[in-house]
Amino acid sequence: MPPLVPDRPGHAQKLRGDLETATAALMGIRRDQARSGVPLNQRGMAIAIDSRDGPLFVSNTARSTTQGLKLLTMQSNSSQLPRNEQVFDTATFFVSLTTARSMRTTLDAYAKWEEKEDEFEDLLGDDARRPRNFKLFESASSIREAHLRDYWTDDVDRFPRRPGDFTWEVWTRNDYDYLFSKVAGQLEVDTEDRATQFVETTVRNVTATPEQMRQLVRVTGAVVELRGASSFASDYMSAPSVVSSSAVTSLVDRIAPAAAGAPRVTVLDTGVNFANELLRGSLPRGRCHTVSDDWAIADHDGHGTKMAGVALFGDLSEVASGQGSIRLTTALESVVVTAPEGGIDIPARDAIQRAVELVEEESSERVFCLAQTAHDEPQDGRPSSTSAALDQLAYGGGKQPRLFCVAVGNVSHSEDEPYQVADYADRNRRFGVQSPAQALNALAVGAMTWKADGDDLIAGAGDLAPTSRTSQDWTVTKTFKPDIVMEGGNFEIDFDEIFSRPSPENLVLTTARGPGTKMLAMTGETSAATAAASGLAARLMARYPKFRTETIRGMMVHCADWTPEMLRQRTELEQSLSARDSWAALLARYGWGVPNEQRLFMSSKSDMTMIVEDTLQPFEIGDSNQVRLKEMKYFKLPWPTRELQALNQRKAEMRVTLSYFVEPDPHAIARNRHDRYPSHQLKFDVRRFGETDARARLRFNELGEDDDTFGGSDDGWIAGSRLPRKGTIHHDIWRGPAYQLADRDGISIAPIRGWWADIRHSERYARSVKFSLMVSIKILNGEADIYNPVMAAVPAQALIGANVAAARR
Repeated sequence: MPPLVPDRPGHAQKLRGDLETATAALMGIRRDQARSGVPLNQRGMAIAIDSRDGPLFVSNTARSTTQGLKLLTMQSNSSQLPRNEQVFDTATFFVSLTTARSMRTTLDAYAKWEEKEDEFEDLLGDDARRPRNFKLFESASSIREAHLRDYWTDDVDRFPRRPGDFTWEVWTRNDYDYLFSKVAGQLEVDTEDRATQFVETTVRNVTATPEQMRQLVRVTGAVVELRGASSFASDYMSAPSVVSSSAVTSLVDRIAPAAAGAPRVTVLDTGVNFANELLRGSLPRGRCHTVSDDWAIADHDGHGTKMAGVALFGDLSEVASGQGSIRLTTALESVVVTAPEGGIDIPARDAIQRAVELVEEESSERVFCLAQTAHDEPQDGRPSSTSAALDQLAYGGGKQPRLFCVAVGNVSHSEDEPYQVADYADRNRRFGVQSPAQALNALAVGAMTWKADGDDLIAGAGDLAPTSRTSQDWTVTKTFKPDIVMEGGNFEIDFDEIFSRPSPENLVLTTARGPGTKMLAMTGETSAATAAASGLAARLMARYPKFRTETIRGMMVHCADWTPEMLRQRTELEQSLSARDSWAALLARYGWGVPNEQRLFMSSKSDMTMIVEDTLQPFEIGDSNQVRLKEMKYFKLPWPTRELQALNQRKAEMRVTLSYFVEPDPHAIARNRHDRYPSHQLKFDVRRFGETDARARLRFNELGEDDDTFGGSDDGWIAGSRLPRKGTIHHDIWRGPAYQLADRDGISIAPIRGWWADIRHSERYARSVKFSLMVSIKILNGEADIYNPVMAAVPAQALIGANVAAARR
């Protein structure tokens, strides 16, 4: 926080002089806007306010659509800051003629304001007696006309450094968007035909020189932020097949394709070779698409065909030696979303949207497999246009949710620049998860490996696959990615012990695009892991066709476990870190671990799961005509209370997973409102040992409405109050004596505020949201029948509005 201004009248005079200079061009800009057809009430210009020594304080409610000062972006020079600190030293605002006059009047009031020392309140305090924008003026050092770079919210190194054409990602206000298109046409600037629209902003790609873009910004008043454009790319990976072609014929004869109407894995990639005999029965040519008419539907790289094989069969090396029929329960679709060599790129966000539209012309249950990454987008957890578009598609307007399995990306390597062994020491800490895997609604998949056959391999069995990226260095948000990890193969160390390369014997066997008998290939890394996760989720859909999408996604996390090696890593980390930080590192490296297929599809008397699928209305209009929180729910679950009490000190485990989707507002990030990126959030809390139902509800209801932490101290939880619950999958594990678990049969669900409560004109506050709640209980040492008592109690249990199932996974 900056020190208080010693000479407030002098400071106000300086800022007023700055404002006069900054807005001297306003009348000329308004005349240019008038000639371009900008309506009178939409004319104005952008000013930038720089901070003093410390953060710049801007009203938390400011947006590009608010009255008065309209906040466009906030920027910080984070490269000069210590870890976990973020000081925003410039804010860009759009001002009209009326707003500029109002600022002058407010600065006059600010100059006259006197505060007695004994009545002083912290600058961060909320004192309604102070003049409007007091904290902004107190923390500002100067006001100036905004430059083009003040709109830039991407990595500063990507800002164009030459006067020639550059492809910009342009974010415009929705109500100004038509003006932007009109003026761009007048300036003969090349704009993307299709744009992506969010609640208050529209995103499109524009090819223009910096001078042309400056003119567009000045004349339209439409632009709120600028970024660099991006498109999808496949990671490099090449290794020969280690299985002879004679095994292929046997495999083909054993395959029994899924029945018509089976769930599909939609492979969003480089295309799939539908002529491969192993895939032909599951992928007819009519289900192969491309997002550009200029691209062929054939696999132009080989990557997509490899993903299709893993999604359909898993690791073929595990089934190639068998004798029985391979009875499939899922099928495939393919959409080319990555441009072939020499082809014209399509923005990654647009490619996903087009792909969804193409396949949904035919109704089917499906899981989208996205093993492609947008390399040029943020890797620090901040939402990008692509991750926000994916969030929006996954939300599906609240009526048609979609499940996307997305790769977290790999550390770059090639034949010329192999993966360095030293990067594995801290499990790729400095390589952040790639876009769009930061999407809150996506199931983000990293890679681990069980393949450790041989000497001189990088990873031990059960540890992170060598190149899998992590969120260990994310500081902007507290969301942990990946959500889960699956098999990604291993690398062998070169003789120099500095570099490494994929180990053919320790990769995943899959299908190839090659002609004739070349139907098999090896693959790995997070691409293979993502394809495997997509296939597993689709098989779960086939097994439980009535489960919601929220439930399928939640169960993939709910059934995951950390390997012994992962847990050993956490113990090792705790020698130098706090318990909290060691658990955070574990989640940032491995998510919640590897999905356990036995837990997904099978059960025992001492291990069972209850699933609640329900809805909740987070907000409503209150008596003062303000949006307020409306509804929380308390579920009294069918519970083996007597059986757990009888087990006394026997160790038991309880898992709770809450899964839901949110609608994104990506421009909230440019305003430093990460809490307002999601439309809403939900949180859960569990009744505690010795606590009544009434007390459990009251305690949870007393938590702050923006509080995303666990409800106070409650021993036994892995995350609990240690770690905040961000994202849209909240999972936690409790372990303790069975007699204490007997009291934990009540669970509360409540909302946390998001932008639905702020943007009144959208009228989203009246919407209800779906959620899925999964609760498992398990006896850890020995057998005990807890399943049958729950099943007997389900018909008599009154859970109004909820679909409750005690599932034999």
